[in-house]
Parts: sequence; structure tokens; C-alpha cells
Amino acid sequence: MKELTFNNHAIAPHVTGDGKIWFTADHLAELLEYKSVKQVNKIYQRHKDEFSESMTTKVTNSDKSMSYGALQSEVRLFSPRGAHLIGMMSRTKVAKDLRIWLLDLAEKESGVEVGQLTVNDLAQLSGQRLQDAIADFDKKSFTFRGQKGSGLMAQRKRDIKRIKEATALALKLTQFAIPDLGDFSDGEPA
Repeated sequence: MKELTFNNHAIAPHVTGDGKIWFTADHLAELLEYKSVKQVNKIYQRHKDEFSESMTTKVTNSDKSMSYGALQSEVRLFSPRGAHLIGMMSRTKVAKDLRIWLLDLAEKESGVEVGQLTVNDLAQLSGQRLQDAIADFDKKSFTFRGQKGSGLMAQRKRDIKRIKEATALALKLTQFAIPDLGDFSDGEPA
């Protein structure tokens, strides 16, 4: 992935193989002009309940050392949305400019310009988000309640019922269409 530049700071996003832009805490510390990465880590720790799985993740990096062999370290990564949230909590002089830059970057990465969407396109996009949330809930429900011997199979059955209801509702919401009513006059009776 090519370098990104913000206020004369050139950053090469972390490559995870998913084709998405990911920033390390070190990147954010540099962009926010902190003297230490500890400031970014403190912000994250204080507000970690506000971050979704799509906003931050941990990866394991492997490095080879001549004297120690293979070394592994965990690195926390932030998506542009996650980096934006760090920027929201930051009080540096450049935080406001960074937030604007990150929003532009997130919009370019997603390929979605909300101002250019029709109502039907927006409904479809919202429907996809609903479907993603339902699928995420189903996955977590299965993981924590769907295993034999978990003692939570009754709760899993109730979850399945909710999932079916939510899926049907999401389908109804995504299939509605607003009819084209043509051009409206400027308020003058015809």
C-alpha cells in the first residue's frame, strides 16, 4: 500500500492482507504529534468500550533476529474510523485537522459518498449494515451459546428466533422503494 501524507508526515499503513488501511498506535502518535505512543495507548484504554471490532484489532508480527531467532510481538491496529475516534479524544493542536483528513480517507476507502446516494441506494446500504449486524450477532451467539454442553442451548434457540425475525425485518426495509414523483414546481399552483 502506498504512503499516505498528513501535515508532512508520511505514513505507510500497516499491511494485513485485507486491502484495508490500518494505522498502528505509533503512526497515530506521530500524526497527533505526541512525544510518546503511550498517549495513544492511554486514550484507547480509557475509551476501549467505544471501539467496535471493525475499528481496532490486534495482529501478531514476526521478526527474525540473528541472536534470538523468531520474535513475535502483538500490535494494535486502528482503521480510519478507529483512528478518527482516537483523534476525537486527543487534545493536540493538529487533532482537528487529522480528524478531517481521516474522515476523507475513510470515505475514499469505502467508496461511498453519502451526498451522491439516492434514497434507495441509502436504504440498500443501511440494509447491508443491518445484515452485517445480524450475522455478527449470530456468530457470537453460536460461539458462546451454541456449543454442546454449554448449558445455554435454550438461550441459543431464543437467539435463533430473534435472528429470523430481524432478518425478515431487514429484508422488508431493504425492499421498500420510494416512487419517483417527478419534478416539483416551486410552490406555484399549476
